Amino acid sequence: EHEHDNSVSSISIIQPGNVDLELVQKWVGQLLQEKGAQIYRMKGVLSISNADEKFVYQAVHMLFRGNFDDKWEAGEPRESKLVFIGKNL
Repeated sequence: EHEHDNSVSSISIIQPGNVDLELVQKWVGQLLQEKGAQIYRMKGVLSISNADEKFVYQAVHMLFRGNFDDKWEAGEPRESKLVFIGKNL
């Protein structure tokens, strides 16, 4: 029988506007160093300053991968969305 672990949850962050890719990478790197064992998965789309394309990323435990993907559509609100799934978040 399957039991649900109540210590596993998810947190989402939505930030309107553009973000600085270097600052985000620094923050995520520090977060993964400090809490990497507790973060099972991360994923999201970032609106990077001075970039016409969306930066799409995902991470499993401490393995992070991201790249620029589709362009932002005209009139589409630029915002960054980050989702974290893990234990004791």
